Amino acid sequence: PEQLKGVRRNMARVMADAHAQVVPTTLTDDALMAEVDGTMLHQALTNLIKNAGEAIESLYEKEGGDGHVPQIRVISLREDDSAVIRISDNGIGLPEDRSRLFEPYVTMKASGTGLGLPIVKKIIEEHGGSLALEDAEPFAEGARPGAMAVIRLPLTRAEAAPDADQDTDSDLNEYDQRQAV
Repeated sequence: PEQLKGVRRNMARVMADAHAQVVPTTLTDDALMAEVDGTMLHQALTNLIKNAGEAIESLYEKEGGDGHVPQIRVISLREDDSAVIRISDNGIGLPEDRSRLFEPYVTMKASGTGLGLPIVKKIIEEHGGSLALEDAEPFAEGARPGAMAVIRLPLTRAEAAPDADQDTDSDLNEYDQRQAV
């Protein structure tokens, strides 16, 4: 099992790659232990955050960005025996017909391949988890809803582990060696 505390560090890297202008995060300090492949989970999170950034770009292309403050929000928390990661944006939002979004080669983007979401869903499911796409709550009063990806991963144990905020040199070395997410 790996501790998901590294999600704090990986999210900063992933969000920088997404070129999001504003990225508030709320990450739990709880010790979240799960059977995960850190590299694969990082790939899935990277894709979802990239999609969120592209949804904001699509909004600007289709409607302009007058007065809009682009945001991607990442929240991680414990719900019962699961780690939950929510990635929300205030971009163009989800299409009315969402039934095919996880099918290969189905895309809403002009240059998309339609493989990103099916691969992300497969990665999450191979870790015993689930991925759902929902409307995000509007980030401000009167704002439009964006999209939200909700990842649920089963926790392997709830014992206390080193606090995620105590980044010591040995903690960072352990992080690098285990590819924690």
